[in-house]
Amino acid sequence: MTAHPVAFVDEAYIRLPAHPGAYLFAAVLVDPQDLTTVIDAARHAARPHPEFHASDLYRRGHIQPIEDMLDTTEAHAGWTLTVAHIPLGKHLETARQTALTQLLQRLNEQKVRDVVLDTRASPREQLDTQLQGRKANPSDLPDLTTYRQLVRGRQINARMRLQHVDDRHQPALWLADVTAWAFQRMLVFDEPQWWSRVADVATIHDAATGRELQLPDSRTALPTGERDPRSLGPSAHNPLPAPAFYTLNGGTTNRAQGPGYHYTDLHAQARQAPATASASPIASSMRALAASIESLAAAIDRTATEQPTALGGRAPRAERQSPHPGEDPTSDLESGIAEPDIP
Repeated sequence: MTAHPVAFVDEAYIRLPAHPGAYLFAAVLVDPQDLTTVIDAARHAARPHPEFHASDLYRRGHIQPIEDMLDTTEAHAGWTLTVAHIPLGKHLETARQTALTQLLQRLNEQKVRDVVLDTRASPREQLDTQLQGRKANPSDLPDLTTYRQLVRGRQINARMRLQHVDDRHQPALWLADVTAWAFQRMLVFDEPQWWSRVADVATIHDAATGRELQLPDSRTALPTGERDPRSLGPSAHNPLPAPAFYTLNGGTTNRAQGPGYHYTDLHAQARQAPATASASPIASSMRALAASIESLAAAIDRTATEQPTALGGRAPRAERQSPHPGEDPTSDLESGIAEPDIP
């Protein structure tokens, strides 16, 4: 019997002034027989760091582990599937669940049976869930609601399993983290050199229609430890317009000016999708589901804010890296790229 691939999934998002924004999921498919090798390779790429978050490492100037993790992804991923909700829209949770719906449907087509998604729960919330004997963290309930709706509607195989895991305990999630970071870096700063390391094993789909989106064959030199992406490599065919200035952390001044070249191109492709796709009964059903999930997420957030803060530790995961009602809209981007972690 052929073993079904396992998908390791992380997310990123863009929400900035004068930018239409986006919500992204990156899924790295791994052969279960190679899982031990992939985990060892991820740990080796991250060293000497015991944990890996591309956004945090980039902020602190540790570029080599990011490059090594991207190369590890290219070498070991059976395939990488990225889903983009462009533009972001008014509600993060609605965008997330729409993108997750498309992602699970695409993974179902690839015969994936196990989906491992980075949890949005903070360490404290995870501990509370254990102590209270619950099966799921409250922050992860919206994702589970979407998953169950798809199973009941027979839009994905009932044998597919969705599991939320803390990426501190599963290094294979680091491959998805760095992939999401690289894709977001390209859309925010027009820096495709990071994404180019995994582009040969990746496809991009529009969250609303499932349409495959294509990137133009133009890129700067592959990163080699230097932050400045201005120098062109021998493989560059159609150079991007060079921004006038680069900040110390490698970002361009395009941030305050809105979307760049790559974002604009993908957005245009997404808008050209058949109009009938958005009018289908399934799409209408998912919009209604997203609205219900939005209300559920708000209720969860209100409940969380009412809990006592007796336990110490790191900031809640939902605030550190993942879009969650009430979160600072630019916190993830400023940290490096939406953490699942990214900016």
